[in-house]
Amino acid sequence: MHREIGLNTLAYMHSSADNKVEQKEILKEIKEMGFPIVEVRREYILSGKTEMKEIAKQASDYGLKVFYSVPAELFTAGELNEQLASYFEEASLLNAVQLKLTLGEFRGFTDKLAEELRELLTAFSVHLTIENDQSAEKGSPAVLMGFIAEARKASLEIGLTFDTGNFVYIDSDPFVAAKEMREAVTYIHIKNVAETDEGIVLSGLESGLVDMRRLLPLFPESVPASIEYPCGIGDEVTKTISADYKKIRSW
Repeated sequence: MHREIGLNTLAYMHSSADNKVEQKEILKEIKEMGFPIVEVRREYILSGKTEMKEIAKQASDYGLKVFYSVPAELFTAGELNEQLASYFEEASLLNAVQLKLTLGEFRGFTDKLAEELRELLTAFSVHLTIENDQSAEKGSPAVLMGFIAEARKASLEIGLTFDTGNFVYIDSDPFVAAKEMREAVTYIHIKNVAETDEGIVLSGLESGLVDMRRLLPLFPESVPASIEYPCGIGDEVTKTISADYKKIRSW
């Protein structure tokens, strides 16, 4: 079995001068490069629900599985994000099979909170996954695995997205984190980072601090992973994406 490798549309962020990605315009190319998964970013959607429906139609025509990335937190001050139902509805419009958020300010599940989240998970056939962010308070292995333990006690089916680069921002070893979190991880973001005089910055696939060749095999091949880093400027984007995809598939 080979791991499914997808593409987060962040890869295209520098393909135009204004960094605005017309996601429906790149689906054909993503499919032609061989990707089975496209991860659509909410912040790149320019025309709301109309565009979401268009993306869903085109992705279906090309046979692409859609994941939905939302730059928002599941919890705010211990309560569920007020926009959470809208995010699930948008994921449904996109025909997405997965919705990704970060954890936010989780303070434990009350019966009421658990039931509210259960209702959404039951109403929408969308898998919810929570990503480690760049803060120790909300994105450390201990915090996320504590959340998963409570979710399981409440019989809530939620997974974790393992962002390979974000652990560096909180001075956490991604290899140690992988061993601590692997049994709860349902998705991987392939992202490398480098240290510069200006601080930690995104880097190319093999030019950063994280040895991706060694890290990815720590997870079962049944766990999909997506490229999630800018892949150059202008016309070089497609060439870089295609080369990196082939490289990852060869490992």
